[in-house]
Amino acid sequence: MQSASLLTEAISKAVAILRSSPSLNDEGTFRALISRGISRNIAARVVEFLPMAYCRLVLEASGARFTDSFVRRSEDGSLKEYPLSSEPVWRASTEFARAEVRQGVSAQDLLSIATRSAEFQAANQLLRKGSKLENIAFTVPLLNWPEQGPDFGG
Repeated sequence: MQSASLLTEAISKAVAILRSSPSLNDEGTFRALISRGISRNIAARVVEFLPMAYCRLVLEASGARFTDSFVRRSEDGSLKEYPLSSEPVWRASTEFARAEVRQGVSAQDLLSIATRSAEFQAANQLLRKGSKLENIAFTVPLLNWPEQGPDFGG
């Protein structure tokens, strides 16, 4: 179990990185977090869960329906489903995003994180095809990164 302050620090660093470098991909964000002293494990979870937390917060009142779990692909390729509530980084990311809303962060700043979520991108694709958010029910997100994050040889 990671301390709440450590998770909040990692999330705060990730938010700053994502907002200042919008074209940075997930692996680049992961590397940037590691270079700022965040452990591989926490950096990987933040990259996976932070955009999802912001997306769900932004779309919360839309009527879109989200699952309460995620699926992780293990190193042997098998899939296992877990409740989101079991993931400390998910809980900390959700709390961080809600705190930003309470502090009056702009919609643009919320979207700068939310739009990185696969769920947000899927919603946009469906909206372009004529769907309505209140008619969208998302499937369980599949997370492919191993526990220590991607291996980029360094």
